[in-house]
Amino acid sequence: MGKVTLVLNDELEQRFRDAIYKSKGMKRGNIQSAIEEAVEQWIEKQEKRKT
Repeated sequence: MGKVTLVLNDELEQRFRDAIYKSKGMKRGNIQSAIEEAVEQWIEKQEKRKT
């Protein structure tokens, strides 16, 4: 498993955390899950642009 260190501005981080808590709750691992989902969606979007 890879490891990425990420730095976000405070406002974006808070908005992201709020959205996670509202949709997934305050369960351990939800931030990681949401980041993985976001990265997957970004990759899919980039792949669609190339076709």
